[in-house]
Amino acid sequence: MSRPRGILVLVGGLALATLVLAQAVSFAVVGWWPAPPMPTMVPADAIAALSGTQPPAPGLQLRTQTAAPSGMPVPWLAELAAERLKQPAAQVRATWRRKPDVALQIVDDGQLAMAGQADSKRQARVRAALLATGLQVPAFELAVAQPDGTWRVVSAVDAGRGQWRRQVLLALALGALLIAPLAWWMARRLTLPLRRLAEASARMDLAARAPPVPVEGATEVRMLGRAIADAHARLRAQADDVTAMLAAVAHDLRTPLTGLRLRAETAPSPDRERMVADIARMQTMIAQVLAYAQGEVAPLQRAPVDMTALVGELAATAQALGQSVQVHAHAPAIVQGDALALRRALSNLIDNAVRYAGAADIEIHARDGRLSIDVADRGPGIPADARARLVQPFQRLEHSRSRDTGGAGLGLAVARSTAQRHGGALELHDRDGGGLRARLVLPISVP
Repeated sequence: MSRPRGILVLVGGLALATLVLAQAVSFAVVGWWPAPPMPTMVPADAIAALSGTQPPAPGLQLRTQTAAPSGMPVPWLAELAAERLKQPAAQVRATWRRKPDVALQIVDDGQLAMAGQADSKRQARVRAALLATGLQVPAFELAVAQPDGTWRVVSAVDAGRGQWRRQVLLALALGALLIAPLAWWMARRLTLPLRRLAEASARMDLAARAPPVPVEGATEVRMLGRAIADAHARLRAQADDVTAMLAAVAHDLRTPLTGLRLRAETAPSPDRERMVADIARMQTMIAQVLAYAQGEVAPLQRAPVDMTALVGELAATAQALGQSVQVHAHAPAIVQGDALALRRALSNLIDNAVRYAGAADIEIHARDGRLSIDVADRGPGIPADARARLVQPFQRLEHSRSRDTGGAGLGLAVARSTAQRHGGALELHDRDGGGLRARLVLPISVP
């Protein structure tokens, strides 16, 4: 098992390896591919192009610019061009594009200059040699002044520069191609533990059988995983303590409530019926609170559940009690979940609809891998600004605080918690025409 390293070390190592690899590829490509040759020109062709007697030879270009070329002067070339073009020497400029070699530098120093030579025949031979067709010299720029003050310039087309650009682009492309697998491997090594940690955190609840938090990857990711695992353990312990406390309170309250009920049954009417009903409601509320607390921490017993059949059973039970509950479903809908928890959640939604509206209409729809179970009624509904509050435990609307409809305020909270623990959600919407539509959304199991 490899020793975990910090993110800083991994990112720094990736950056260093990328830099070294990119430089190595660049040096290899540039060194393997020969450098482009220095461009050359034929003086006679350049002078002919400026004279206009013939179009520029291949490799030459003509342009017009506002200023004379700058660079190292070429006196002998300027003198030759002025003589051939029949222009004053001041109107002709010649400069090297790069510093020439020693032989041509001697010419530049004046040893082969046209002026000041004693031997006229030697001058003629020099002119003929310099103007000979095919004589190649390093690239230069030759310019002649125009009447409008601009300069007409002839220079070489540097084809080697385009070749050099292609070399550099090739080096960059090869470097990127070689670096891409390394970068992908490093990015996956950094992000995969984080993704697994995020997935485990999303599935985490207070159940005793919650999947363990993965502790892997870089040092910082391992520290985060341990911190989340420790926090989950602390929350689990606190939830167990709360459940134990509620169980103890419920147990302690049962005895005095039983005594009160025995005394109430001996009281004269009509107080006896009211007292017995109040005590029975208190016992029911205590049982509901205890069941809610235990359900929050109890692990889900997942198995394939046919929600259409489950809803049909709940509707049949309600109809047997004289309640108006109608079901609209067209096909079986299988989810992977805890049948007891789902039954309790749907029973709460149906009971709420019957309690506040006298009837419930249930519709089941499956779409895009999600199952929607709508429990709709024609009751007073729930204001939009109160829905977020009413899905919290022990929350009720004011008009529900009566002997007939009052409860512990756990029905919607149980349904929402059950949906979330199954990877779904509880949505509350207004029903068209009035009333409430409570929608339980669950993921459909893939066979």
